[in-house]
Order: sequence, then C-alpha cells, then structure tokens
Amino acid sequence: MPATPSLDERRDFLHRCTRCSQCKFVPSPKSQRHASACPSIDFGQYHAFSGGGQLIMAAALQEGRVEATPALVDAVSACTMCGGCDVSCKVNFAETVEPLDSLYALRAHLAREGHVPPAWRTALERLRHSGNAAGHPRADRSRWADGLPLRRRDEGADVLLHVGSTLAHDTARHAALRAVVHALGHAGLRATHLGQDEGSSGSLAFDLGFVDDARAFAQKLADAVTASGVATLVTFSAPALAAFRGVYPRLGVSFGTPARPVRVLHITEYVQELVEAGRLALQPVASPTLGTVAYHDACRLGRLSEPWQPHDTALDRAMGGLYTSRAPEALRFGHGGCYEAPRALLRAMGLQVHELERHHEASYCCGACGGVRDTQPEAAALAARHRLAELQDTPARTLVSACSGCSRHLGDHTGADAQVLDLLDLLARAVQPAPVPA
Repeated sequence: MPATPSLDERRDFLHRCTRCSQCKFVPSPKSQRHASACPSIDFGQYHAFSGGGQLIMAAALQEGRVEATPALVDAVSACTMCGGCDVSCKVNFAETVEPLDSLYALRAHLAREGHVPPAWRTALERLRHSGNAAGHPRADRSRWADGLPLRRRDEGADVLLHVGSTLAHDTARHAALRAVVHALGHAGLRATHLGQDEGSSGSLAFDLGFVDDARAFAQKLADAVTASGVATLVTFSAPALAAFRGVYPRLGVSFGTPARPVRVLHITEYVQELVEAGRLALQPVASPTLGTVAYHDACRLGRLSEPWQPHDTALDRAMGGLYTSRAPEALRFGHGGCYEAPRALLRAMGLQVHELERHHEASYCCGACGGVRDTQPEAAALAARHRLAELQDTPARTLVSACSGCSRHLGDHTGADAQVLDLLDLLARAVQPAPVPA
C-alpha cells in the first residue's frame, strides 16, 4: 500500500540538496521586496526554518546525529507545508530533491516518535472525535443544508457536494453557500451530500504527520462517496481538493471503481463548466468601489491541487555525475493546479483581475495552514501581513480568495485601506439560472 516514505527511504533525496537556498525564493522574482517563497524562513530568520534547513535536520535525524529537541520541533512546526520550496527547487533540480515529500516524511517520523507540539495532538483528537480540528459538534456539520432541496444518498444523484470543515461550521458563510447550492438546483443538478457523515478529508492529519489517521479518514470518506453512486464529487474546500488529488493517491485511496471512477472538481471549476454549458449565468457585480481586484492563489487550491501520480523516483547518472530523472515528464512543478477557473469567474462577473507579484505556482502562502495558525500564531500573522503588503503594490484594494481558510485568515489581518472577499460570496451575488432561449 502506498504511504509517505520514511526518512530512510528519502535518504538519497535528503543528501542531494546542495544547500543553494533557492527554496527560499520564488522563481524569477520581480522585486526584492516580494522575492520570498517561504513564510517559515521569513518568521524564523534562520536556515533551519527553510525547506533546505529542514532537509538538513531530517538527514541528521535519519543518521542518528541529532535528537528531536524542542528547538527542532519548533522550527518544523513553523512550516505551513505550502509547497513553495518544492516549486522553487524544481526550477533548478527537477525531481532530484523534491523537498515537499521529505518534509512529509520528516513530520511523519516526528509523529511516530511522539515529538509533536501539544496543539497537534489536540487537533488530532478533535479530528477523531468530531471530524474537525476545532472540535465543533459533529451534529452541526450539516446545518448549512437545512431546507435545501438536496437528495438523500439513496435517492440517486449525479453530484455529491463536499463542503469541508471550515465552511460547514462557519455560520456567517452559510447564506452564500446556500445561494450557490440553490442555483445549482435551479440548473437542474441532482445533488446530494454526506451530512454529518462528511468528516475530515485527512488533509490536516497528513500535513501534521499522522499518516495512519489520514488514511483512515480518507478511506472512510472515499467509501461513502463511492457508495453514493455519484459520477462527480464537487468540493468547496481547497485543502480537501489538494488532498483528493495529491494526498489520496499517495495513500492508495481513490473514489469510485476502476470501471466507474468519480470525477473530482472544485466548486469554481464546476460552476465554470455550467456557465460555459449555458446552464448557469453570472451577472455583473462590479461597482464604483469594486471594479479591480487582486486574486490570491491559495496553496491548496493552486500548486498543491496538481494531481499526484506514481512514478519511478530512481535517478540515473549521466556524463560522469549529473543526475537525470527517470520520470517520463516533469511532475508536480505546480503548473497543474486550479488557477484559471476562479479568474474566469471573476472576469465573467465584470471584474478586472490584477495579478500579485507572486501568483500561480509561485504564490505566497497566507500562513494559516499546516497547523501553524494554532502552533505558531505569530508566524501565521506575519505571513498574512506579508501577503497583504503585496496588495499595496497593485491598483486594487480588494483581495479575493477562493479558499475559505485563506479568506478568513487574511481578513483577520486586513487594515482599513483594504478588504478581503471570498469568491463564494461574490458567486452568491452573481450566480443565477441561465436565461431561457427565445
């Protein structure tokens, strides 16, 4: 069964790191001010907090040269697991180092040995008990769907809607969520949901190194989706999308069967499909105060939602020492994430979309993921401020994100001269049934 490789299995990858520090910077930065790719190093200001620094610590642990001290765990827990270092590294070294998989192995090693922050243990217990890291009652998971014309799973449906923990328990966002789901119903979609059985996708547990729990969460969710008989799974959650496309294949978990696989889409991808098919329409939402916006590429919706596929990780040597990959093509360089659907929807709503300096696969993390918001709140806050500072260098004063976690975290750190909007809220204002042809 596939799993996160151990540090022993990652040994060669750890030792191929040349300590070049490229992992700290975005590829081809436009300015020195926004050149950083790593919120962790921006916070720690010490090499151990960077991707390359954590590979050094992982190699030392693997060889028994050091112990997992509190200082080491502290540096590891400041990493948001955003994958920015992986993209930057691959510009120079392709698949020969792949920092992100080693970071997963490092966290799994620390979790197996019991060297994790108390907040991570608390999060895991809450995930096991209530299906979400905040500990909200499981009974409240499906409150957003009360009164909506959704089918029961045994009634037959085409689409299963997956909401995710953050949105499911954020009652302030339920009106927007319900408006979008109503529009899907008006478009003739036969949709269902898992209700209280939705549970955790396993995304956070995997990030924190609890691989066995992540697999159990993933398998339970996949079994429920498969049993529903739907052909399409649509998630509103960016972390869940990254898990479905990038983590589940690592864990050997899949939706559906080989004969009848389940298609997995983010809500922005799905709405874009329906708009292009003429089943939904978007009315303009632009106004004198909302015309130009900047778009924030969330890590999980962007580079980390690029599908993962099994590949030969062995390397050959050429010309006396150059490493060459056996992989048939460039894998997980971050280019295959969900980038264009959110931008297309914003443009369809009459908004002008301005790019931040760090965008697409080189986007800068908001700081809220990977357990950092709970374990290292100062690091999470600093990352948000750095990201919002990028907005000041654009003509826009509104930052839009299609990730509920990013929207909430960035919104908590926004000053009076800017605002953060969630794309779901804009969709709720704009989406409507397509006009009937004359």
